[in-house]
Amino acid sequence: MKKGTVVLAALLLAVTLGILFHHHQRSQRYAQALRLAESGDASGAYGILVGLGDYADARERAAGLVEEDPALPYRGAAKGDVVSFGSFEQDGDASNGPESIRWIVLERFDDRLLLLSADVLDGRQYNHVPFQDVTWADSDLRAWMNDDFFDAAFTPAQRGIIPSVLNDNADQSITGAPGGAPTQDRVFALSEQESVVYLSGGANRSDIGEALASEYAASGALTVTEDGTADWWLRSPGTYGFAAQFVDAAGTPVASGANVDVLYGARPALWIDLSEVGGGGR
Repeated sequence: MKKGTVVLAALLLAVTLGILFHHHQRSQRYAQALRLAESGDASGAYGILVGLGDYADARERAAGLVEEDPALPYRGAAKGDVVSFGSFEQDGDASNGPESIRWIVLERFDDRLLLLSADVLDGRQYNHVPFQDVTWADSDLRAWMNDDFFDAAFTPAQRGIIPSVLNDNADQSITGAPGGAPTQDRVFALSEQESVVYLSGGANRSDIGEALASEYAASGALTVTEDGTADWWLRSPGTYGFAAQFVDAAGTPVASGANVDVLYGARPALWIDLSEVGGGGR
């Protein structure tokens, strides 16, 4: 047998043994995941199944665990992470179904995460009536976020881990334009105070404040920069009662605001309750 043939045979044997060893490792990990799931350790099982990718029915089993406990993928999330939760039309092609929504984890308090959509998901008016005083409580944007968007973006099980929170809608910090009554919201726009906390400094404005508009959002009348970013609404009042604050396309909050009938981007925010096992409902 020629030397070259021997070397080739040795290489093929090494590759074959490597493949068999890798398959054996994955098989052992898969079996471990099944044991963990049976013992009630869903988090441990989920982590292994996700890591196995397309091995056997790992994806389907991981999805089944999430269906039973929608908070499962997010229990290890930390401030600054980007996670996927819910789905919404974003690529402008409705025929292929909605795309997963990416969220930035703005904060973690014990078993709750504050999320802000990583992208501008739609172009919306804060309110459709020009030069009419309005607060967040009665705005079109609030109605859209808590009704149309909420119903379209989340399954009944996912809705079960999105708590209704009491938002204190403070007056404008400079002129004192009224912020209106406190509101109970499942989904909301960030406030002036929250923009100060999370968008202070150049890095935060670049990493969090500056947001790309989805193809769907950009396909309408929304103004989008050459870089693909857009202005987006906050929920707090601007200088006057018929203005609302926003964050400009470069990620800088604008406290003076813009007229409420202007079309700006919508970046929903919400809390996820990690202690809840989703049971459906609004």
